Amino acid sequence: MIIVVTNRNLVQGATGSNLFGEGTNAKGPDEIRLATANYDPSDKRWQLTLVPETSLAQGTAPSQLVFSEVMAGIRAGKYKQQWVFYIHGFNQSFQQSLEASWRIAQLYGVDVILFSWPSNPGGVVLDEYKRARQAAKASANALDRTLEKLGKYLKSRPLAEIQRCPISLNLLVHSLGNYLVENFVRDPIFAWETRIFDNLIFHQADVDNRLHKYWIDRLDYSRRIYVTINEEDLILKASDMINPARLGNTLQGLNGRRPIYMDFTRGQNIGGAHDLFMGIPGNEIVTQFFREVLRGNRGETVDGFTFDSRINAFRL
Repeated sequence: MIIVVTNRNLVQGATGSNLFGEGTNAKGPDEIRLATANYDPSDKRWQLTLVPETSLAQGTAPSQLVFSEVMAGIRAGKYKQQWVFYIHGFNQSFQQSLEASWRIAQLYGVDVILFSWPSNPGGVVLDEYKRARQAAKASANALDRTLEKLGKYLKSRPLAEIQRCPISLNLLVHSLGNYLVENFVRDPIFAWETRIFDNLIFHQADVDNRLHKYWIDRLDYSRRIYVTINEEDLILKASDMINPARLGNTLQGLNGRRPIYMDFTRGQNIGGAHDLFMGIPGNEIVTQFFREVLRGNRGETVDGFTFDSRINAFRL
């Protein structure tokens, strides 16, 4: 099951993976639309159902109806109890963000809420990257609205239902998606909406390493915060050419109070990998780490990691 939340532009008449385009919602970057997505691997086709902006149930928001349907599906065993809220990185088409979500679901036995933002504006790479950073920053309000509403629905459940149907919700943020989250957390709009997550995973973060603790340590209410690092990350090496040292490829200054830093550098078959969460062939430790953290459990206790006090990180 993939639930899509996006501030991309709607493509009228489309029903497949081209339902949303590469631009921003015509009403502005704060506007979000909701859809459900299903993939048939036999014919490799996507079927998307757009949730209407108005509801036939008077006084009930469409998103509330989707939430209620999902909770009923979890109770009935139709959907998983473990969910991942996934925010993708730079230069991802809408279809690519869907495919990554499906891969996460298949690898780790979870269902996925995809927050898809217009990260693929096109053009010369350097200019495209700069525009994508602007789009990420402009998408912070859309993320705030999404998490605020989701938190409201989760808190409104009766205690008996919470006890009968416990769920684990975990945040996975990839690459430049971390810049979107950083701007959200730094903004006055931030009111600890991330408290709804068990684990927060800042994966190969394309954000400044310097002073990262001043925003990441604001995330006080989740169980655990993980930061993944690969010094040889080829994508972040390219980002280093125009930016200061990236959090996702730097082993100096790991001085946040909240994060658990996980160093994958020089692990078996890691090389210059950027998409660690997609799995590394021949390295089951990486898969096991993400299986644990994306299901609400501890990742640093997976066999194969050793804590190095010199850098304040668990090393693979």
